[in-house]
Amino acid sequence: MRFKILIFISLTLVSKQGINQVKELSPELANKWLVAIEGDTVRAGDFWYVYNKNADPEKIITRDSLMSYRKLYDKFLLKVTEAKSLGYDTTSKFIKEFKGYKNQLADSYLKDKDVTKNLIEEAYERMQTDVEASHILISIPELAMPSDTLAAFKTAMKVKKLAESGGDFKALAKQYSKDPSVTKNGGYLGYFSVFRMVYPFESAAYKTQVGQISNPFRTRFGYHIIKVHNKRKAVGEIKVAHILTVARDDMSNEKKKEAEKNIFEIYSKLENGQEDFSMLARKFSEDMGTASKGGVLDWFGPSKFVPEFENAAFELEYNGDYSKPVKTVYGWHIIQRIDRREVKSFEESEIDLKTKVARSDRAELSETSVLNKIKKEYKFKEYRKGIDKFFQFCDSTLLTANWKAPEDKKLKAKMFVFNGITYTQKDFAEHLKTTLVPKRGGDYQRMVTYTYNRWIENMLKEFEKSQLPLKKPDYVRLLKEYREGIILFDLSSERVWNKSVTDTAGLRKFHEANSSNWQWDERMDGTVYKCVDIETANLVREFLIKKKDDVYILEKINAKSALNVRVEAGVYQAKDRSDLEGLTFSEGIGEVYKKDDQYIVLKVNKVLPVQDKSLRDVRGSVAAKYQDYLMKEWIEELRAKYKIVYNEAVFNQLAP
Repeated sequence: MRFKILIFISLTLVSKQGINQVKELSPELANKWLVAIEGDTVRAGDFWYVYNKNADPEKIITRDSLMSYRKLYDKFLLKVTEAKSLGYDTTSKFIKEFKGYKNQLADSYLKDKDVTKNLIEEAYERMQTDVEASHILISIPELAMPSDTLAAFKTAMKVKKLAESGGDFKALAKQYSKDPSVTKNGGYLGYFSVFRMVYPFESAAYKTQVGQISNPFRTRFGYHIIKVHNKRKAVGEIKVAHILTVARDDMSNEKKKEAEKNIFEIYSKLENGQEDFSMLARKFSEDMGTASKGGVLDWFGPSKFVPEFENAAFELEYNGDYSKPVKTVYGWHIIQRIDRREVKSFEESEIDLKTKVARSDRAELSETSVLNKIKKEYKFKEYRKGIDKFFQFCDSTLLTANWKAPEDKKLKAKMFVFNGITYTQKDFAEHLKTTLVPKRGGDYQRMVTYTYNRWIENMLKEFEKSQLPLKKPDYVRLLKEYREGIILFDLSSERVWNKSVTDTAGLRKFHEANSSNWQWDERMDGTVYKCVDIETANLVREFLIKKKDDVYILEKINAKSALNVRVEAGVYQAKDRSDLEGLTFSEGIGEVYKKDDQYIVLKVNKVLPVQDKSLRDVRGSVAAKYQDYLMKEWIEELRAKYKIVYNEAVFNQLAP
């Protein structure tokens, strides 16, 4: 979807983006009509907004720049008007696509920019530090019974007290933690940085002091306690290669011993300088994903791999250094450092951080802030008595879809008021019956609470979206851009872009009419001999004069090294090859000449004259030119069909 909008902006308006806010128009001027076409008018303010949005922000607005933009804008108006007249904005395809754009755009306004800014800054601050920690998870489902939730919390507090009174954290993790990896790591997580854990976990880890144990905290997995072992300056990211011999726990002891023996033999070869690391990885590494690439892994930071591997990697001091064999749950590794990079500056990281914040669970904080503002603005008020009373009507039949709501006369109590409208128990009962998904074995009260909260949340969001056209002028303008962008893309695809590719007859006719634009220069049909030195080149030329074939030449000259002479046969233009640049071809065997430390001999079988290129040879280039032709032809057709009228007096106020 976004691709279409980008095409619309870049192809119909101007090529550069940015917001050039040179001056604000007065309300009086902004509301005056500037352009009229087929009964539709464009206000000066709307024209000025789009112009400044797409103008080069580093250039001063002049009358010439406005006139130049006006010509582009005319083409845009013509195409949009045609699309509307053909009903492109009424199709089911358009309605569905535009609805998606509209929802996406509206959702972007339901974020608190200040909260998001703070989250981005917080994330960057945390990027400067890596945390080494262990944890214990007391697992409970998200929709657990209140009694189960309380029990889990009490267990977490108990474990915390045991750890603080001298209990071994690793042993306690193995006894109490429900983390699936605890049997292998004893709760030890190694070092990690920002975005590697869910947000509540990350925050607890960064807020807990070294050597301390956190209070129990809740995530979607259950209750956790964290012991922070150390904090260090962030190590950044590292790029390494590795050689692996597999030795997993499920393998026999014999296989494990063999893997250990093999890794130390490989290490010995490396130490003795028998072969380089890359070659050994290709030959012996059992990591099938990286062996063919010399063992090279992508860039990574803390908590990407198991701690043993990462610790060994980050301990390597210089590029090219390699580790002794390292044991992990996967087997034995030898690790070689390729490169290392520090944490980027905030300016370099900001865009990436913004994306990560938006995609992470911390984005909920921004939405919650907006929802609270909406509640305050529209005087949202809950009635606890009505809410609690409703729960008395609920029972376990909700879990099996057999629940029957009480009679209407019993469902009159208020549950909340929003924007002057009262919502009663009856309103919620009707919503509950249509939206609640039965879930056997769950907690019906928790399910009802969740449904009630989502009901309010969605109601607030939808109401705020309905108010955006009244509160956000830029929202209205962007919607207009989206609407016009979609119909313009669809119509342009049909009339120009797709046609330039699929209209074979038209393409062929266009090529024939303009064949002089696509021609071969003079070409040689022959062979290029590239030689290591002048003696070799002279010998090649001597063999050619004696009419020896290429097989003979290669056998004689390349007996000791395949690099002495290289042979390339084909049809070539001088301008297409740097080693032929500036040459004039003539049939026969040429003299030896030097080019870029190579000695070259040409054998020209035939000189091909200047001639037209076939459509098959230049189809892509012809299609592009044909597209330009179709667009120009279409615009002229539209100019004849529709009349554009400018309010020159108003335009002159924009363009001094």
